[in-house]
Amino acid sequence: MKTVVKAARRPKRKIAVPTDFFPSSASAMAYALALAKSDKSRVVAVYAVDPFEYSFGPSDLRYIKKQEVWARAHEAMSQWLKANKFSCATSLIEGEAGPAIAQFIDQQGIDLTVLGTSARSHAARLLLGSVAEEIFRKASGNVLVLAPRMRSNRHQLKRLLFATDLETHSLAALSHLSKLARKFDSTISVIRAVHPDIRSRPERSRIGRETKLKIHTASDSNLRKRIKQIQVKFGHPVKVIAAAAKASKADAIVMGIRSGGEWDRAATHIPWALAHRVIAEARCPVLTIRG
Repeated sequence: MKTVVKAARRPKRKIAVPTDFFPSSASAMAYALALAKSDKSRVVAVYAVDPFEYSFGPSDLRYIKKQEVWARAHEAMSQWLKANKFSCATSLIEGEAGPAIAQFIDQQGIDLTVLGTSARSHAARLLLGSVAEEIFRKASGNVLVLAPRMRSNRHQLKRLLFATDLETHSLAALSHLSKLARKFDSTISVIRAVHPDIRSRPERSRIGRETKLKIHTASDSNLRKRIKQIQVKFGHPVKVIAAAAKASKADAIVMGIRSGGEWDRAATHIPWALAHRVIAEARCPVLTIRG
């Protein structure tokens, strides 16, 4: 008698799309739903209800106000989904957007978060910060950020450009990148930007050898097979990364980032932070992996 062994079902990947019901969120949801078709991932729209409106006054008044605020939030979510013809799960959570959504991502085991962002100008960012950056510096999962300058219509992650400075947090992201590349069957190009004042040919050669050695040492066997090229370019990091993404026709730029730790909110107000500048200028999505 033959024994039939059923293959274990692979758990569905979970994709979260934080929304504020503005056009950037709609773009993020459209991207996530298209990406989810490849393996029928579960997509959930997440909205954080700020409790500020019902945090003051007598308890009975706070209760009434809370009911009103949450009713409006549910209606706004329903109308947003209907207007854009989105079909997905929804989750309304309580708290300030950045911390609450980051906590949701970690607690729910979200595999990928897709974020739309306005990529504010430097002056506005000093005052307001960036909710998107606060999320990807707090959350432990992978966060894909879509910026306003994005021109790519490819909703896939087949060709990835890993931008690195060889710092510890950047190299630590390679293990996560390996898992992601396996899921999406991706090929990887690696780019390192180095200050252009280094003119010595022997020194430039040494930097090239060092880069290849450190990348290969920090990569597992799966990732090493998927890496097609490792390049070092001497120039401004944002320009070098943007040019490399264009040349390799990357579906996304991948960056290992630091957690801001106790200073994560302050970090989102720094307009010259590299991650913010790359996202603001990128013509394709930027995938951040916290190292």
